[in-house]
Amino acid sequence: MLRMIFVFVLMLAALGCRETLRVERITDPEYPSPARYESLQGTVVVMVIIGSDGRVTYAKGSGAPEILVKAAEDNARQWVFGPFPPVYEFPIHHSIRYVYKLEGKPKVVAIAPVIRTFLPDRVEISAVPLVSDYPPLEEYKPTSKPR
Repeated sequence: MLRMIFVFVLMLAALGCRETLRVERITDPEYPSPARYESLQGTVVVMVIIGSDGRVTYAKGSGAPEILVKAAEDNARQWVFGPFPPVYEFPIHHSIRYVYKLEGKPKVVAIAPVIRTFLPDRVEISAVPLVSDYPPLEEYKPTSKPR
């Protein structure tokens, strides 16, 4: 009977571990300027593997344009998780959802994105689209012939 209670307590602890996954440190993600110029947005799901030191040892994303996937992967690699209860088993497999949204009218001046975190598994990055103040290259005409 005592053994069954011990096994039950261990099972509860193992089930509760997933709920207690905590982020110790996160770096603010960026919304890449080229993606803002091209009006690219979408959701990136990054699968990460967390080592016993809490650092992300692997990050692979999918689900959005490549420039956003790369930005999300680069950011996820900087996360540090922990502290962990003694019953955690490593490595830990976890997914982080990055939601990139563009809102408002395009601006010439880049305004810092708004970042909302729903840790440990979701980050929303909202930014204003960018537009260049330079005319398209085809509108440039040389004034004299090169020598």
